[in-house]
Amino acid sequence: MAQRREQKTTRKKTLPEPSLIHLKRLTDDTGLFQHAKFTIMLRQEGYATDDNARAVIVTTRHYHLYRNPEALRLLDRYLAFLIYAHKNDGTVRNFMLFDRSWKRTEPDNDALGRVLWAYGALLKMPPSAIYVPVVKERFDISAPLIEKQPPRAMAHSMLGLSDYLTRFPQAEDMRQRLRRSADTLVHLYEENNRPDWVWFEEFLTYDNAIFPHALFMAAMTLNEDKYLSIAQKTCEFLLASTYNGNPTTKPGAGHFSFVGCRGWFWQGKKKAQFDQQPVEAAGTAMMLTAAYQATGNKNFLKLRRKAFEWFLGENDLGIPLYDRVTKGCSDGLGKGGVNANQGAESTLSYLLARLALAKGRKRKNRK
Repeated sequence: MAQRREQKTTRKKTLPEPSLIHLKRLTDDTGLFQHAKFTIMLRQEGYATDDNARAVIVTTRHYHLYRNPEALRLLDRYLAFLIYAHKNDGTVRNFMLFDRSWKRTEPDNDALGRVLWAYGALLKMPPSAIYVPVVKERFDISAPLIEKQPPRAMAHSMLGLSDYLTRFPQAEDMRQRLRRSADTLVHLYEENNRPDWVWFEEFLTYDNAIFPHALFMAAMTLNEDKYLSIAQKTCEFLLASTYNGNPTTKPGAGHFSFVGCRGWFWQGKKKAQFDQQPVEAAGTAMMLTAAYQATGNKNFLKLRRKAFEWFLGENDLGIPLYDRVTKGCSDGLGKGGVNANQGAESTLSYLLARLALAKGRKRKNRK
């Protein structure tokens, strides 16, 4: 379901505040619903653990920056969902029906990696100390599974590990897990790297920026130049593949044109232009935050702003995906316009990207 606007939006955008209004609209006593029809939650589609994990990250960061009591109330709800989804063998269930029963069969997914990322975010910036032992216990249960996950899930887990080590820098077992996971990404890079294809796989598909993002974090956490070098090379390749302009010399001239899900981008073939997904803009903004932190290169900050402005209309169609009235985000950018539905993943992606730019309203008495 798409909407098109006749005039392209090209003027400089002001940054909207990172509002939780639509996130709250999609949330009930159980957790965050996956999908919406326009702005109305679709109860029949149920809940997903990976969405609730991202919601934990959003509300944790939001509360850390703004001390909004609503963010804390939502955080507790999403965290309770994660703990309920988390089995004692370390695995997680992902899809819950509206009646609170779990789907018996599930496709492969990145839910565990996102859950560990969420736990790590809470360990790094807990609203209070009482969260730490609860979250650490759950993280520790799943830690032996990190290196057994698919590459994307493992990369998400690496973000959690980096945050875990911020809280517990002497945790040598977690440090070694992070190193072995980073070495796995290095191995994938070495297997697939070509002069014209500087990447970890033979294709660019979904949530691509997570790979260099994870290596940037590993490089900073472990002080390892090898990881930093590969993170920079693959980051630059991804930017060159998704930025409609010159990201190296003129990061402000042009806009992002992310890999479309209708065909993806296979090595040696043409990149699919549509449908572009909000998760790519969020992942790119967060990757560029880590790139700047690791290198000090201010061009990454300019590109981060451009990645966020994709939501505001700096994209191939010149159409905003962020709705300044509802505070939600459209589910994708298609050839015919924007998908008018405003579900969980798209709204969370917008908020993750927006919070990557946020400085917050810090208070002197913050604990």
